[in-house]
Amino acid sequence: MAKPKQIIALDAGSHSLQALWLQMRGSKPVVMRAESLAMPLDAENPNEIIQQWITRKGLSKAFCVVALQGDRNVFQGGKIPHNDPRTAEQVAEMDLAQFNEMAGDAMTHDVADFEMTNEPGMRRYLMAMARPAEIERSIRECAQMHIRPADLIPAPAALFNALESFAPKHAEPWCYVNIGHKQSDVAIGTQTGLLFARSIAVGGKIFTDAVVAETGLPASQAEIRKQSDCGLRETDACCESLRKAADRWIAQFNACMGVYRSQFPEGKLKVPHLVITGGGSRLKGIKAYLMNRLAMQVSDVSELPNLPQSYKEYTGTYDLAYGLALSVTRTATTKLSLLPEDLKDEVVFRAKKPWWIATAVLMFLCMGVYSATGVFILKRDGAQLQEEQTRLKTRERIDQRIAQLKLMETHVLTNSVPLGRLLMNGPLAREVLTLVCASVDPDDWITLFCDEKIYNPKEQTEAEAAAEETGVPKNPFSLFRTRSKGAQKPSSKPKDTAPERKELVDALDQIFIVEGYTPNPSLRTVKEMISRLKTSPQIARVDLRSDDQVLAPTGIPELEDEQIPDFRRFVIEIEVVKP
Repeated sequence: MAKPKQIIALDAGSHSLQALWLQMRGSKPVVMRAESLAMPLDAENPNEIIQQWITRKGLSKAFCVVALQGDRNVFQGGKIPHNDPRTAEQVAEMDLAQFNEMAGDAMTHDVADFEMTNEPGMRRYLMAMARPAEIERSIRECAQMHIRPADLIPAPAALFNALESFAPKHAEPWCYVNIGHKQSDVAIGTQTGLLFARSIAVGGKIFTDAVVAETGLPASQAEIRKQSDCGLRETDACCESLRKAADRWIAQFNACMGVYRSQFPEGKLKVPHLVITGGGSRLKGIKAYLMNRLAMQVSDVSELPNLPQSYKEYTGTYDLAYGLALSVTRTATTKLSLLPEDLKDEVVFRAKKPWWIATAVLMFLCMGVYSATGVFILKRDGAQLQEEQTRLKTRERIDQRIAQLKLMETHVLTNSVPLGRLLMNGPLAREVLTLVCASVDPDDWITLFCDEKIYNPKEQTEAEAAAEETGVPKNPFSLFRTRSKGAQKPSSKPKDTAPERKELVDALDQIFIVEGYTPNPSLRTVKEMISRLKTSPQIARVDLRSDDQVLAPTGIPELEDEQIPDFRRFVIEIEVVKP
């Protein structure tokens, strides 16, 4: 069995680096390894530190899925009606033309579309765009770190793919926020796709700056102090300064949510739940403080119920890296990639190169063997094959002709039975219907008149179906559901028409069903109609088969004002004298 392919994701932030190794076992992602590097805030040569760490962890020249920072992306969403034949890419081209004109450059873009369960007849799409200069900048940063980009995923999209896979089922959109060091990524979406993505230029650094201003410590020491005993609770150190910093973060977040509400004003797309992650989410008391100020349910990512067992120990630190790795698998909710096509081709080529070489060698050998064997077989068995093909074609023509004759026979037998019964039953049904119309009370309604076989259809029994190999199929347009005994397997002997005529006469319908409604709750008029029908010499028996109470509709004001009375539904069975 081949070893599952391993995906390496690298989240390179301004303050730390996280690398995560992910393997897909079937449809289940399994975290194999995770490594992180905390960058000193006062490092003089951070690139050298990163390169040494990359080499030490075995990532040098490796293909890694990397993130395109949220401030380097532009996101644009929209709706597509189901009757619109255009694809999401074609619809997004119109928006892309406007952005290209404003940017003065051809934006690199990708589009993801999806359907929402609470919006039938409509598709949503989200387009991610970035300047080519930003793409080149990210690729240069990868080269400086001595890694090769396997894919370039927008950071908010990767965040959404990770946290949405952890979340329980929800119909309304949820908001996911990764509070990084200098910026915070915001992603809003449902279980079917990403609706809205932004990056706000404020992160955990404002809390570090608040501790620096409060204590006068250097930034590196203030970062350590912030994680130890500082927080937003009244008993925590630097509480007031951190609350002011948190209010500034909330103001930026509310501005971002204002943009979301302007683009999605529908009430069904209101965001009731916020999930936070990242280094800034570990500040003491931030969850309760956000819940109080934002007036919405706030959860930490570690509280989500669907966390994979192999990932639980990495929650809160490697969420973006996990989302990057998940974004290139089939299980990703939203797939957005801004990696240039030439680099994608290189990734595919290098990943498949050994297999292509092995396949080419194997195909060359197989073609040689097959060619030699084929020439030998053709020379030996050519005449015999031609003869067998000729016989096969002759048999096929005979089979086709036999099938045509059987079909014609079946059609004739099937169509003759209902036609004969209709011709024989028509006059009798007309006479019975005339008697019913003459006997019904003027205040009663007749809504149905039919024979008993139509009212209570009987399917063909298994014994009758097994009596012959090719039974006559039931005609869906026939008024009679059972197959007449007259439609038997054709015989080479001439048939006597007298027995067939006797069977057709015996098949006449002698019991009819009359269904209607009466406003008389005691069924007096119905009983009188039955009495009048019994006086006819053509009627052998008349019985009241069933009756039901039909109440006036309630809950509909328009019908309640009309004061519709209660009715009784009745079903009468009439048996006529056999002719």
